[in-house]
Amino acid sequence: MRQFFVFLLGLHDLGKFSRAFQGVARPEGVELVPPIERLAYTTRHDRLGALLWQSCWIEWLQDGTLRWPDRDLDRKTRRELSETLRVVLAPMFGHHGQPVEAGRLEPTEFFGHDDSASDSEAARRFVADWAGLIEIDWPFDKLVSQGWREAFLTVSWTVAGWATLSDWLGSNRDHFTYCQNPMPLADYWPIALERAEQALQESGFAQPPEPVAYTGLASWFGGQPVTPTPLQREAETLPIGDGPQLFILEDVTGAGKTEAACILTQRLLSAGHGEGLYFALPTMATSNAMYERLGNLHQRFYAAASRPSFVLAHGARELNDTFVKAVAAEQPEDRDYAADDMTATTRCNRWLADSRKKSLLADVGVGTIDQALMGLLPFRHQSLRLYGLVRKVLIVDEVHAYDHYMQILLNQLLAHHARQGGSAILLTATLPHDMREALAAAWREGLGQAPASMQEKAFPLLTQVGHDLEREVPLATRPEVSRDVGIDWLTTEEQALDTVMAAVEAGECVAWVRNTVDDAIRAYEQLRLRHPDPGRCLLFHSRFAMTDRQRIESDVIERLGKSSSPDQRRGQVLISTQVFQESLDCDVDQMVSDLAPIDLLVQRAGRLQRHVRGSRREPVLAVLAPEWSESPDAQWLKRALPGTQAVYRDTSLLWLTQRVLREFGAIRMPDEARLLIEGVYGRVADLVPDGLQEARWEQRGMQGVAVSMANFNALSLEQGYLRHPEADQWQEELEIGTRLVDEPTLNVVLLERTVDDQLTLWAEGERHAAMLSQVKLRQSQAEKLAGLPADYQPRWEALQERYKALRFTRPWLVEADTDCAYDAQWGVRFSPNTDNQGDGCESA
Repeated sequence: MRQFFVFLLGLHDLGKFSRAFQGVARPEGVELVPPIERLAYTTRHDRLGALLWQSCWIEWLQDGTLRWPDRDLDRKTRRELSETLRVVLAPMFGHHGQPVEAGRLEPTEFFGHDDSASDSEAARRFVADWAGLIEIDWPFDKLVSQGWREAFLTVSWTVAGWATLSDWLGSNRDHFTYCQNPMPLADYWPIALERAEQALQESGFAQPPEPVAYTGLASWFGGQPVTPTPLQREAETLPIGDGPQLFILEDVTGAGKTEAACILTQRLLSAGHGEGLYFALPTMATSNAMYERLGNLHQRFYAAASRPSFVLAHGARELNDTFVKAVAAEQPEDRDYAADDMTATTRCNRWLADSRKKSLLADVGVGTIDQALMGLLPFRHQSLRLYGLVRKVLIVDEVHAYDHYMQILLNQLLAHHARQGGSAILLTATLPHDMREALAAAWREGLGQAPASMQEKAFPLLTQVGHDLEREVPLATRPEVSRDVGIDWLTTEEQALDTVMAAVEAGECVAWVRNTVDDAIRAYEQLRLRHPDPGRCLLFHSRFAMTDRQRIESDVIERLGKSSSPDQRRGQVLISTQVFQESLDCDVDQMVSDLAPIDLLVQRAGRLQRHVRGSRREPVLAVLAPEWSESPDAQWLKRALPGTQAVYRDTSLLWLTQRVLREFGAIRMPDEARLLIEGVYGRVADLVPDGLQEARWEQRGMQGVAVSMANFNALSLEQGYLRHPEADQWQEELEIGTRLVDEPTLNVVLLERTVDDQLTLWAEGERHAAMLSQVKLRQSQAEKLAGLPADYQPRWEALQERYKALRFTRPWLVEADTDCAYDAQWGVRFSPNTDNQGDGCESA
């Protein structure tokens, strides 16, 4: 079918034969077709191509233009052929990032005819030349088969991505310069082929890297002997089946899940199950850490001469010094055809400079899960993301960390990835049984198989799902990663403060993980007053400008990281929100935590005595929670921890967490991991007290809304790359996202005055100063900040012209605000009477 699809792709710009389009450019001294003034370019050329084809294809088929085989077409056959051609050409005409339909447009509004030339005749001659040059051989039997057409729908998204990438590469004037001298298409074709080969070589798409077989962990680490963990040993020895496969790796922190995933990936690649990989993580911080961790390891998966591309993908990846951006050279701006019709060259350059899109096309990509999920949503060029994933092993870390909205999108992504022939590996430390079953069911759906019940209750566990393949393998655990973390209950903040100071007096380092930023700031303020050396207190949350957040992250790693010394650690106190548990490879001797759902407490406990050091007392997680009550009322949590209730509105989850931890008395991993998780997320509705039922049902309703929103927003991939007028999701004004949030967030730019009363960035003088000066706030928080004084507006506009990263941001002149404040030690602080509860859920 390759020759057939190449022929179709050659028709992608038929709409440019429109005199309305051609009339946009009127250069001097060049012999061009004269413009027709009555024809206005009000519809993009991609849609005009679909219009011209719809109007002319039957005529071209009958007059020999299309070199159609000599076959009679009855009414039924012609109808089948018409529908199939519409389906197979949709990805070609939709090469600007979304499908187009001719609809009710009239050709006479855009295609002209005068004494000198006819637009449709010029297009016909081109199509005839092209069909003869490519020697098109029409696959008649397939084109009139409804079954073949339906099969094509599932791969039409991949074809659309291929068409978009081809168009962008072919529009790069480094390789394809403009030419105003006429020449026959047959003369141009050899030149085009030679330049296309150069374009592919320089862009890295000429040929995929060559995988090599996995030969053991020692081959990754310079020949040094490495003893695999039980999970890694299973990854080394399990049979790799035929076709797309899903692996779910459930194991404790320190079991080597990342390396096990890499072992499976290399084995899948060498067995021909993919050409590259994409490592998807929940946050930018965890993506950064994984990018550093993979380092040069990914090169071990391929032959030395392959040089696989390796990129980082998230919104702030320019701030990662390890990542060296590869951007195409600047080219002269093309004139835009219309305000909404950016030229292919401009789009190409923007894409090449945007690693978030490029990451999924690179051989090896690391980034947030959002970059992959965007392929499911009606974002322009989403098909490019799906095209990038089609021959990838998709690895998703911390798969338990996603809310119901993201889980539904992830399930749909997995089903599509299985349909496209890809494989996936999911990593988690704490996965409820129902979620594991849902993930496996999504994979089976993509394979066209019925869902099956998961029986195994063991933990750790490796699950493998494929064509006629299902394995659930219980795993052993190394003694050094088996842990018992005791639980101590605190009921007041004063007790929590005393617990922290007792650890300080014992010469230990300690962290207190709070559920909201404001609670963290208040605790930090009190502890600094009590600590004998306040400089050993650190505050870490999401409401810092990026420049200070990076500095604090480095400070935390230096004081509490794997390489920190006993002197550095002694008496250190870290007050943090969830950013500590999610992003940094650090550990503390003792820990206090606000009450949170069980999976988060298990994750937080993973930062407690994580690394092997000298002798320490037994690890204890002190949990600040309300007084225990068998029959709590609706205000049970709010009276003790109002901020926590604002974040975790389903108070039954926290009551069930307190109940199961009181019953077990400790977090014992891995022996009781499954019991702890199922004791909160399993079928325990009958245990929830009456006073908490309303909150539980309210959240169940919100979860239902999240599921509905995910299903509503996601594209119906099984219906193919087509525009469906009865349910058109491709609306430019729609606001959709990969995460469902209670309220939008804004990027706020911190500004200062200079001595001559000009505006300057908070991080002026640093590389990437515009991004480093930003902080992300909820919209309601941003609205509490003082607006920029009117006389500074021209100076702000001048800054925006200077720094493109300031587009779509809100300015904040900190010193001009009398109610809110910012400093490098505390972050953004609002006035005491401002309600800021609930901001502990901000992304890390």
